[in-house]
Amino acid sequence: MTMSNFTVAYAERVYSALLSLYPYSFRVRFAPEMVQLFRDCCHDALEKGEAAVLVAFWLRAVRDLCASVLQERSRELVGPLNPDHPLIGIIDVVLIPSIVTTNLIALGPILTLLVRGGEALPAQQFAATSAFFSFTVAVLAIVASVIITKLRPTVRLCLKLSA
Repeated sequence: MTMSNFTVAYAERVYSALLSLYPYSFRVRFAPEMVQLFRDCCHDALEKGEAAVLVAFWLRAVRDLCASVLQERSRELVGPLNPDHPLIGIIDVVLIPSIVTTNLIALGPILTLLVRGGEALPAQQFAATSAFFSFTVAVLAIVASVIITKLRPTVRLCLKLSA
């Protein structure tokens, strides 16, 4: 293997690793063509025989890659919300603890008042009953969210098959 072929092969491996910064769907669609174009441009730069040409090409390629990675990542985040959107995972992570927190603060005492009616309870018994209801509803909320999260791919498949 000549020095220029070794240089191009090494540069191609580095460039391929940098392509992993792109979103997955973008990489699947465009990575082979991008690597081929990069390889061809590297060979052209080496044929000119100047190290400065190769360094200038690398600087331009890395600058363009950084700009387009940021553009594609922002396009991915701003795009339409669908079940595969990255924000859906964040919403799932934030939503469950907020539901549990709200439940612990409000639902336990409310359910205690509804179940016990207007009868006055000692503070200790009221707190224990509220805690029981809060814990029960929190467990039900977590179980429901796990079931919904696990069923999401199945529901998507059923919707695709029925369309």
